Amino acid sequence: MISILSELEQDALLEVLNLGMGQAADALSGMVAEEILLSVPRLYFLPWEEAAEMIGPGPTTRMSAVRQRFTGPFHGSTMLIYPRERSLELVRALLREEIPLEECQELEQESLTEVGNILLNACLGSLANIMGVEILCDLPAFLQGTRDALLASERALNADNGIVLLLFIDFTTKEETVKGHVVLLFDAWSISRLKRELAAVIRRFEGP
Repeated sequence: MISILSELEQDALLEVLNLGMGQAADALSGMVAEEILLSVPRLYFLPWEEAAEMIGPGPTTRMSAVRQRFTGPFHGSTMLIYPRERSLELVRALLREEIPLEECQELEQESLTEVGNILLNACLGSLANIMGVEILCDLPAFLQGTRDALLASERALNADNGIVLLLFIDFTTKEETVKGHVVLLFDAWSISRLKRELAAVIRRFEGP
């Protein structure tokens, strides 16, 4: 694994994202009437091929995802990814009732996009607030397909040298009725800008 951020920079980034995701988990807990548990964030700098393997085990793995691209001092994508078999369980949890599978499929896009909007905006909003920068976000897009098909457009946007910052935050309930991953992707150019913004955050907290 490649190391690009210093240990202090990584700690600062993870702390910022933890704050935002904690608030989002509280909101999601209210929606599904179950406590949402967050994993300790995991941060990696990887070539695209290795990053793809971590996102889904195998190029033909079927996934549902909500993607939100962003621009500003740095640009990239956030993705809320569900194993395909888990996405319909999340729909049932949001509706708080047992409904037929075909009805779940009809409501899947709307329900998962709503959850993605909460979690992804929290992730990006925490970065913008702490760093004092403006991050512009596209509307969330609901996607379904194989792992490689879902990631193809992201790879094309981040093709400068093939290295991406991959941040994983897993969320689940105690009974694992709801389960998914938040993934944050930065290209190499944006990583250098991110380092500059993190340095300013660290200086503010350390004081004169």
